[in-house]
Amino acid sequence: MSKLDDIKFMTMAIELAKKGNYRTHPNPLVGAVIVKDNKILSKGFHRRFRGKHAEREAIDKTKHSLNGATMYVTLEPCCHHGNTPPCVDLIIKNKISRVVIASKDPNPLVNEKSINKLKDNGIEVATGICEDEAIELNKSFFYKFSHRKPYLRLKFGVSLDGKIANQRKESKWITSIKSRKFVQSQRAEVNAILTTSNTIIEDNPYMNIRDNKITELIANQPALIILDSKLRVPCNSNIFKTKNRLVIIITDIKNTTNSPIKTYKDNVIIKYVSTVNNKISLRDVYDIANTYNLNDILVECGGTLTKSLLKENAIDELTLYVAPKIIGQHGINFSGIDAIKKLKEKISFKIKNILPIDNDLYINMRKQ
Repeated sequence: MSKLDDIKFMTMAIELAKKGNYRTHPNPLVGAVIVKDNKILSKGFHRRFRGKHAEREAIDKTKHSLNGATMYVTLEPCCHHGNTPPCVDLIIKNKISRVVIASKDPNPLVNEKSINKLKDNGIEVATGICEDEAIELNKSFFYKFSHRKPYLRLKFGVSLDGKIANQRKESKWITSIKSRKFVQSQRAEVNAILTTSNTIIEDNPYMNIRDNKITELIANQPALIILDSKLRVPCNSNIFKTKNRLVIIITDIKNTTNSPIKTYKDNVIIKYVSTVNNKISLRDVYDIANTYNLNDILVECGGTLTKSLLKENAIDELTLYVAPKIIGQHGINFSGIDAIKKLKEKISFKIKNILPIDNDLYINMRKQ
């Protein structure tokens, strides 16, 4: 196979992997293509969490002999027993002679172990084909292992002058209906939403996915993590009305004795942590999220938490839905950041994508 052929078939595998979008959390998206004599024998992708891996689906779908075939796979095949048996053993068993891997698996259980096992069994292995595209496909998965914290996304609907509400805290609606629908797909891309008790008490939101086309695809509604140092969230809040949804309330350990007992539903877990000046540390939030395999988190909150996250450089991705409206100087800024004294103290992002949505502008940025 030529380098161009490798790129062609790996690009196909990446597009296949995207078909599992919304359904594989916390597992990565993976696609696989099996080729022999420059003809495609089979294709597969990871369809859902705990389902067949892409390599196994591709192998199971074909009746052709795979002896001497090449497999293109977007992520290094697994070599350990998890929800499914090791894919690397199945590849060896079917006498596939060459495996082209876009990116190595960052999981220490797998990282280069599968590659070495394939090589030890006489299988040619090539890596790094379309690697950047494959990593982008699963950026939160890679980020979890490289940074040992969840990937944090922050989103806001803002006016041209960066306001999320007017002086009276009126915010419905700054952005268009289409922008607000787009947020539904953004929620489906993550496996948790992070918010605060203030946001819930003031807005009483649902913070769920309500688009029927998306709810048919997703395995579960994203979990909800609520920072509530004083355990103030009312039991009848709308956020508790979404069925089969994990809700984690993080609160001060003092609330085990100092607060009235609240009766939340069975799907609500309360985590008690030590606070400083009634503030919950981000490290505690990260550790709790990691415990529940929540590695991709969308932050939906007001200015106080946003300010803290931006000041601590904790936001990995920022999305603004900008409406062509001006609210004025007394409106509420989305960042909450105090005026900086020196320009070198600025918080910078790199623009990744700009997209018109109806009369609004979608701007997606990454941490620099």
